[in-house]
Amino acid sequence: MRLRWSREWALPGCLVLTLLGSRAGADPLPLLESTTLRSPFSAACAGKSDSAPLPVDPRTLVVPGVNKPGAAVQFNAYWLDLHNPPAPFVSTLPANPQTCGEFRASVNRGRTNIETRAYFQPFSTALAYYNIYTLWGYPFRPADFDEQVIKRYGLSKAPFRNPYPLPWENPNLTQGGSGQLPLGLVQEKDKYGRYTGAIASSCSGCHDSRLGTEQEAGFVWGRSGDAIDAGLIQSDMFRSTGIGTVLEIIPVPWSVGRGSSDAIGIVDLLPALFDMDSLGLAPSLLEYFPTHAGGMSRAPNWWQRAYKTRQFWDGALSSDNVRSEMAFGVANLTRSPEERRALSNEFEDNDNFFTSLSPPAYPKGINTALAEQGAILFHERDLWANGANANIPKAPGNGSCASCHGVYSPRHAANPAFLPDPRLKGVAGVITPIETIRTDPARKGLMADERKRRAWNTSFLAYNDEHPDHGPFYDGIIMSELRRVPRAAYDNGTGPVYSPVGPNVWNEPFGYIAPPLYGAWASAPYFHNGSVPTLWDVLKPSDRPAVWKRKQTAPNVLGTNAGYDMSYSAYDFAKLGWSVTPLACANTPANDPFIPCTQDMATPDVLFANIANLVANYNSLAYQSPPPITQKQIRSRMVFNSYLYGMGNGGHDFTQSLTDTERWAVIEYVKTL
Repeated sequence: MRLRWSREWALPGCLVLTLLGSRAGADPLPLLESTTLRSPFSAACAGKSDSAPLPVDPRTLVVPGVNKPGAAVQFNAYWLDLHNPPAPFVSTLPANPQTCGEFRASVNRGRTNIETRAYFQPFSTALAYYNIYTLWGYPFRPADFDEQVIKRYGLSKAPFRNPYPLPWENPNLTQGGSGQLPLGLVQEKDKYGRYTGAIASSCSGCHDSRLGTEQEAGFVWGRSGDAIDAGLIQSDMFRSTGIGTVLEIIPVPWSVGRGSSDAIGIVDLLPALFDMDSLGLAPSLLEYFPTHAGGMSRAPNWWQRAYKTRQFWDGALSSDNVRSEMAFGVANLTRSPEERRALSNEFEDNDNFFTSLSPPAYPKGINTALAEQGAILFHERDLWANGANANIPKAPGNGSCASCHGVYSPRHAANPAFLPDPRLKGVAGVITPIETIRTDPARKGLMADERKRRAWNTSFLAYNDEHPDHGPFYDGIIMSELRRVPRAAYDNGTGPVYSPVGPNVWNEPFGYIAPPLYGAWASAPYFHNGSVPTLWDVLKPSDRPAVWKRKQTAPNVLGTNAGYDMSYSAYDFAKLGWSVTPLACANTPANDPFIPCTQDMATPDVLFANIANLVANYNSLAYQSPPPITQKQIRSRMVFNSYLYGMGNGGHDFTQSLTDTERWAVIEYVKTL
């Protein structure tokens, strides 16, 4: 007989945990998984021939009608198959891999793309990069230049050859050059495969990072970059070329600190710069709607991609969509409309590379008995039981952690009271309403303006070329500008649809999607904005520091270029997250009427932050961050301040009903995922 939480949790905690452990032994299936290969396709193909067929992608099972009344998990973030779209749409996409061999080939092409392709607009040159040390105050290039680059910008060492030419080298005569770029930067090649010497940011800058030193852990693809300072990288890159300094005034808040960025804010700019139907460069204010800033967000872990039914923190788009991922490739101004559209097929391979990834296994010892108790708590503990959280609306499901994040225990996955199909184990397909999750709402509101969603929904990025009424692409700028008029009329609700609506529509936002928890032990800091340093703080809201500072590496001889300490010694393996130092607030209303805790911020940053807190909710142009140039600016960006716009650390507070004993058990269980 399965435990009924509401009737038995009144027992003393130690007795309950003993009881749970004894009952777990009576069930035939284990509570804990024993495999560390999480990717469904990679696991299915391990040791199999190239001709072996791929299994069903478990995400494709999350469609309307999947839910069973009374089940623990009630999915609401549905998969939409863009390779076999519903009527009247007709696929324009290459077929998905059907065999292990086809999958492996696609994965290999995708990995090569991620390692070598410069999708983003280059902002510097190899010569400027070589001499970038002059911006740091050095008269001569330091011997540890590569290490200082990694620390200053929050990047990682590339686990592959990532070349750039030294000043005396021709990149096309030296296989790209003898210099080694960090992971997150890449040298551009032209359409003929020749190196150009231009340096660009890469996808890995935000989506890859290292936890642990090279001596402590091997590199694992797909851990979100939690140390990168995108704003500092762009500022230094712009200034390094001299003539690029003027680009500092571009109204794009790359980041206000480390580990997060406003990359998603590009959806505001794309319709203003491009014909969204053809992706031709055709600037116009007719489809520019800067009505709300989404704030800073962390990039998602690539290793979770195989278990996500929807993309982005608000669950806006189907995970079968790759065109949203190529947005920065679209924004590369040197590409033609046809070249931008052609990225779609290339990103199919990139996506298969992402779905092939698995997170690293927890490197320390695990208390199996405690983890098994945590597994039962995770899947069965109703956080609203016995009148708890009465002021927080309970979302559909059994009120447990699993009701949002998915089911991971083999025993629970096989139980139809939890999942309608055991193949859904690990799949996260629930958007939690903002009234329930209550985390910082700025990102949720990014696309609340219907005009923005209409501009997206009638675009190539929405796969509107799959509509039978879609005609040829008009790549000329004159035709693109003329077509802006009826498109804008539709966006504003004053005219009929002009470009057809695609199947990949941006859903009206109402909350945040709960991420899969494979690799969650290594995913700190938590929440969409990285505002909570440890999993313990996620589970115990009252312990969350409002302003905090991570451990840092030693600075250079000039006292600059300290970085985040990414070694195991800086990670709290008990609470699962970064060891941080909480900082006290010292501001008074007389000094700063809007934002406390800014005593370490430079005056321009304080000024811009105050404007953002007042206006950014209504106009994204008000959300700006001055280029970090001074040492005070750079140092202050290494302090997390939850009082800044979009950086709030509240919400997810229904876990307040847990006891500390329960929290430790759940954390021990998460170590097994």
